[in-house]
Amino acid sequence: MANIVNGVDLDNIQSLVGAIQGDPAIAKVQFQAKSEWKGGTKASVTVSELFSNGQNIRSEASKFHLMVDEPAVLGGTDEHPNPVEYLASALCGCLTAGIATNAALFGTELEKINVEVQVNFDIHGVLGLDRSKPNGPLDLHYKVTLKGKNGASKEQLIKSKETLDKKSPIKNTIELPLRVTTEVVIEE
Repeated sequence: MANIVNGVDLDNIQSLVGAIQGDPAIAKVQFQAKSEWKGGTKASVTVSELFSNGQNIRSEASKFHLMVDEPAVLGGTDEHPNPVEYLASALCGCLTAGIATNAALFGTELEKINVEVQVNFDIHGVLGLDRSKPNGPLDLHYKVTLKGKNGASKEQLIKSKETLDKKSPIKNTIELPLRVTTEVVIEE
């Protein structure tokens, strides 16, 4: 019988930990997304590959499609979330998954995890109206609301959240320097 707490399959996590301990190269993973312009400010994004040690470990059935747009005031049609909203969504998802997993690993059952993320901008910089303003966000704030089950203590709930504050891959991506490389291909 599977060891599942908070909907998290702890057996799968243990299997991964064991595999990495046996072959550390398995821990080297690469997530990929590819987009195709759909006119205006719209892009169709496909997520279909997840590599571990150079091998695609995602099944063909796990292919995801996301649409990206901009609000009308930024030239779009506001039919889909914009990239910043996907970034906020990514943080919501990472925090939710991580808290549920940490709580499960700590033996804490949860009834509720709600995450709210606000990303604040001064779009003077984005629009090129004031070059002294940043093109990126000014700051980001998130609030986590937790409710435990079966007598989970406040301390157990806080431990699940605070542990993730230190380990969240998306939070770390946002707040830590990241080496970014780029290239362009011009088709003739």
